[in-house]
Parts: sequence; C-alpha cells; structure tokens
Amino acid sequence: MNTISVIIPAESSLASVPIIDYLNKMDYPQENIEIILTIGNWPSAQRNQAAGVAKGDILYFFNRNTQLQPDLFNKMVSIINREEKVAGVGGADITPQSNSYMQHLFGYAMGSYFAHWKMRARYIQVGTERVASENELLLSNMAIKRAIFLEAGGFHEELYPNEENELINRISRMGYKFIYSPDIRISRDRRSDIFKFIRQFFCYGQGRFNQIKIEGLLGNLQFLIPLFFLFYFISLFFADNARLLFIPLIIYIFLAVIDSGYLSLKNRKNLIILPAIYMIMHFSYACGMLAGICKNITKRKKPLNSRVNHKIVYIKKITCRGYLK
Repeated sequence: MNTISVIIPAESSLASVPIIDYLNKMDYPQENIEIILTIGNWPSAQRNQAAGVAKGDILYFFNRNTQLQPDLFNKMVSIINREEKVAGVGGADITPQSNSYMQHLFGYAMGSYFAHWKMRARYIQVGTERVASENELLLSNMAIKRAIFLEAGGFHEELYPNEENELINRISRMGYKFIYSPDIRISRDRRSDIFKFIRQFFCYGQGRFNQIKIEGLLGNLQFLIPLFFLFYFISLFFADNARLLFIPLIIYIFLAVIDSGYLSLKNRKNLIILPAIYMIMHFSYACGMLAGICKNITKRKKPLNSRVNHKIVYIKKITCRGYLK
C-alpha cells in the first residue's frame, strides 16, 4: 500500500493546525501516513524543502485549515495508481456549509462559469473524472507522485502563488498527466470579508504575471482578459459622448445578472449581489497583474533569499500518532 506524505506550510510553529484532527480520522492505515509541518514565510520553498525529506510515495499538499473526508486518501490512491503516466490527482476546494452568507457569495463567485470559466472546477465539483490542466487544479487539494515531483525539480521558488500552475504545465510537457476528480474534494473556509477577498485575487493576478514571465504569453493569453477589461473600464471615464463604447459594459452586466439569477434559482438563495462580486474579483485580479508589471519595470522585487529568509525557518516532521501540540 502507498505511503502518503502530507505537507502543510505555516508561518509560525504557534499557528493552529486543525487539519491534523481530520488526518487522525482518515480511513487509511495510520502507519502509512506521514505529516510534515513546514514553518517559514515562502510556501513554495517550504514545500520543496518538505518534499526533499518526505518518505512517502505520494506527496499530498494541503493548507492547515483544510477539512477532509475520511475516504479521501483511498479515492486518491485508486486514481493515481491506474497508470504510470498519471503524475497527480486533484479536485475541488469547496465552501463549508458553516460559512457565512458573505463567504458563500465568494464561493459562488469563484464557482461561476461566467466569472471564472474553467477555473470554477477548483471551487465546485464539476463534471466527471478527466485529464485536467492547471485551469482546473489547485495546490490546496493536490496529490503528486514524489518521484515525478523530484524528477521535475519541484516548485519554481520564484513563484508564490501560481507555483502549482507552472509545475503542472512543466510536468505535463514531460509527458505525464494530471487527473481531476469531483470525488477528490476538500472543504476550506472562504475569505471572511471583502477586503481579504480583494487581496486574494490581487495576489492571484500578481502571481499570474510572474508565471507569464517564466512561461511566456503562449498559453496564458486568456488570463489577460481582466487586465484589458480594466483598461476598457477606465477609458469610459474619458469618453466624450461615445455611447457605443458602453456596449461591452452593458453586455457584461447583463450576462452577470443572468448568471446570478440562474445561481439564485439553482441554489434557492438570494445571490443578486453576485454581479458586484464578479466585478470586484475581475478588477482585483487585473490590478494585481498591473502591480506585477509595475514592479517588474521598476525592479522593486526583492531578491528571493531576502523574501524567504533562507527558504525554511523551521521544518517539523510528525506522524498522526504523535503530532505537534
């Protein structure tokens, strides 16, 4: 039976790690589960360091506040072992039922086809099991064969976030594939207020620009749409009686309202405020990308070593039978 190394980054050894309680209840042999809590201030480097000392056949990346289903590991192992060319498996990071109305709004926005296209599969269970790209997978719920992870050289440590996006693309170019399964699901709290939500998508936009710097524009063009939409929206304030210029904005609002109405009926909830959340999400992402461009032009980006404090502050290897308290 496969051994699994669970890798969890945290900023401090004093931080609570609720996921450990769920790991203790997994329907999987406890002696085959290893937990590595890696402490530091640059998660991509922390995860690489943890992967370097991991003993498991499979690396499973989670965040410390993740909620798990007991049968998750059994489902993941059955998929990842189907063929040699399967490098990894992932699924959705869904909104817990206990979250507030505002948090559920954020979850519905991230799970909207209109607002988030294929990326919605990261936040809701979509379709059936299939080969997937970086568009549908995310690092808060991803298992990768350790041998393939090390063969690929691990995460690009200049990237955070978006380190998993670039790694998935790199491993896929090596001839391996990733599987998305709606059954491989976890739950994790959405951001608790609008300011944290804005920061979340601002960081995503900045991360995407940094990924584009490494990979180039090819394959990333669709992620420039929010940036172009931001420029278009700003230009409206300088338009002089150019009514035709407002047509794209009217179409955007119309489609957003239709989508929010559909989701309201589907989920039997009042989600009429969703169009405003969509716009905030898209503009935050665009502003993050713009900030990344400005930092690149002005060369204000700090050297990697100064950002990560020598990559790892502290790494603690623990098991479900004797975990850090």
